[in-house]
Amino acid sequence: MNNLDNALDVATHLSRLTRALSSEHDAQRLLDQVVESAMDLLNSDGGTLYIQQHNHLHFHVLRNRSLGLDDSSVKLAPIPLDDLEGSASRLVVVRAFKDRETIVIDDAYQDHRFDLTGTRQIDRQLNYRSRSFICVPLKDNEDQVIGVLQLINALDADGQVVAFRAEQRYLLEALGAIAATILTQRELINAQKTLFESFIKLIAEAIDYKSPVTGRHCQKVPEIAMLLADAVCDSREGAYADVAFNEQQLYELKIAAWLHDCGKITTPEAIIDKGRKLEQQFDRIELVASRVREYQSALLLADLRQHGTASPTASCKAAMTQADADLGFMRQINLGGEQLDTADLQRLEKLAEIKWCGPDGRQRTLLSEDELANLSIRRGTLLPEELAIMRDHIVVTNRMLHSLPYPRNLQQVPEIAGNHHEHLDGSGYPRKLSAEQLCVRARIMAIADIFEALTAPDRPYKQGMPLSQALSIIGRHAAAGRLDAELFTIFVRSGAYLQYARRFMSAEQIDQPDLDNLPGLLR
Repeated sequence: MNNLDNALDVATHLSRLTRALSSEHDAQRLLDQVVESAMDLLNSDGGTLYIQQHNHLHFHVLRNRSLGLDDSSVKLAPIPLDDLEGSASRLVVVRAFKDRETIVIDDAYQDHRFDLTGTRQIDRQLNYRSRSFICVPLKDNEDQVIGVLQLINALDADGQVVAFRAEQRYLLEALGAIAATILTQRELINAQKTLFESFIKLIAEAIDYKSPVTGRHCQKVPEIAMLLADAVCDSREGAYADVAFNEQQLYELKIAAWLHDCGKITTPEAIIDKGRKLEQQFDRIELVASRVREYQSALLLADLRQHGTASPTASCKAAMTQADADLGFMRQINLGGEQLDTADLQRLEKLAEIKWCGPDGRQRTLLSEDELANLSIRRGTLLPEELAIMRDHIVVTNRMLHSLPYPRNLQQVPEIAGNHHEHLDGSGYPRKLSAEQLCVRARIMAIADIFEALTAPDRPYKQGMPLSQALSIIGRHAAAGRLDAELFTIFVRSGAYLQYARRFMSAEQIDQPDLDNLPGLLR
């Protein structure tokens, strides 16, 4: 090959590597290309790329053409950089790494500067002869050595092993610089990804510290979302038969799931953890109970004054018994686990009308206006204004998520995470979006969020539902057009719900749903 042909060959390889740097996203394939180009340009029989990790040099690319070796066919132990015995310190690659200099060996069997015992032993085992070596240390942008690129056995035009020429050293050093760039780029990308994920988990941990309830919710919703997304990818029938999320889209969904409730970091603990209707810093049902006792005492005193008997009359006993029953009623509805009907509300209003005169001559009432308002909550434990504050977390979530500068592969995180309370029929919040405005991954998030909330055993206002009840509730939402019935069907038919249940739910909750009669399930 003349000088012009050689120059063109070098230019071709460098051009290909340069293009690959901008288009190839797999760092390992890039490093493979660097070693293969180095072997082609320097016409060598073998090539190895070592990367420094945890004070060892690890084999990341291994090639030998005459032996037919590559990464998949042989695995070698990493080389320690700090060997207490000193045996590793004389290895060629270790010296190139530590001395930060290129090392060239013309004949390994005649050179006594380095410990080549291991090389000769392998040669005998493989019936091979490692003769010429060239090792180049790889330096990052901060001039730190991060690895070593090594070629073995330069070949002449007749395929005979010869020594590496001086100009080949400079060419390999240039290729080594490209390899170092790839490694540095990968390290920076991995560091950025790790930092971003750590920041996300830090938010979840902050919510967990503030309220263990929502913290576990933030950790479990991603599990459900990813199970359902995988099931969608595996589905071969229905509306989503052709939907297959790629690795980037699945990662984007995972990040969105971790961030979907980040706005709850601003929600007051008193609202997040309100497990009883009368709960503030303590459960005020005990104040009501003390008033009931005081009311009963007033009944006894009035009966004694009126009738002058030592024991209460039948009417007094009946009134006291009714007071006990009323207290039991208020304790029960204070839990917020059942929906109140009109008769319950009317009974509460009558109890609020009970008045008596205390020992100090001042009038007492059984229930204050605030206590009546809280006990009259038809469902759950939150007043309308408290529910509005709770729901406002999604507004804060959207504001927080849209304020972050996302890389290109995470641009959809705000839309996926911020729409998990939206419904297909436009009845959701906060933006009342329609089905056409909700992407598939946002619809997945909606199901994952509700399923976790229904089955979670750690909510202060309810116990975790059994599978059959949770699926029936979600199914009714799907049948009513609020949730995606196609996704719900995949969630059930694929068994994704059961995979999650076996990992995160108690055995008592895992019952046998009647799938044949489950509402919302497409047949």
